[in-house]
Amino acid sequence: MEKPLAMLNLSCDPFRVFRESRTPAGLYARQKWLGEADTPEWQDDFQRTVSALLEGQSGDGSWNQSPSACIQRLFGLHLTVRSATREIERGLDWLMKHTLTPNAWKPAGRRESLPPDAFRELPFSPGQARLSLACATLFLAAVFQKTDEPAVAIHYRLLARRVADGAGNAETWSDRDNALRAFVAHPQYAESAAAAALVDRLGAVQDPAGYWADPVPFYRTFNALAHLRLETANRQWIRSLQVLSEKQNRDGTWGDADLEWITFLVVHALKNKACL
Repeated sequence: MEKPLAMLNLSCDPFRVFRESRTPAGLYARQKWLGEADTPEWQDDFQRTVSALLEGQSGDGSWNQSPSACIQRLFGLHLTVRSATREIERGLDWLMKHTLTPNAWKPAGRRESLPPDAFRELPFSPGQARLSLACATLFLAAVFQKTDEPAVAIHYRLLARRVADGAGNAETWSDRDNALRAFVAHPQYAESAAAAALVDRLGAVQDPAGYWADPVPFYRTFNALAHLRLETANRQWIRSLQVLSEKQNRDGTWGDADLEWITFLVVHALKNKACL
């Protein structure tokens, strides 16, 4: 198989969309990829965005007593502040209490789902509500170094058992996408049999041109696989590289909507694989 760099043929600058951006993804790009962290402009934009993310946090640690709102804010803080602060700790504690519950992994009495925009510009898919929120919570707990928390450890085991036992076979790709994202963030579960099983299911629906069958989310999957060390994940990821050259927009972005966010997913994956 060709080396990744040999397959990557980008005709336009993929960093253009991030210049002067004040979104969490844009600030991350400007800091990590464009080298602006020491500039007064970046520092001022950073302070404004972080203040906006923290605004409205309740005394109990939540934002509007809403798990999805907390996930939105905490993911933005993950891209900007990075390390856990007192405010982040309080938000995570509230979120874990309300999503990592005994019912999180049980089949719903009726089909539960989240609104289509619940996870907009987040690396999660709006699937079954309880399962989606629990997976997103596990991801955030992992990136903020809370994998040793008893509730987090227990629910990672429950999620891995669910996948390994085939309990999720009838679930949507959104649910599988969220489970894989939770595993990707955890240093041990990223190489687990459960993660490998989810990657194998993706491999079964990827065509020779590099596309995964609908409704597998191409760009989120491309990003997730770039963070796994599994050989099956790497083979799929390299195969999907040819899609990027075909799908890059004339302004350097990818996607049909949320162009900055989709481009962030792509560039983040390419950077992780040392292809940019």
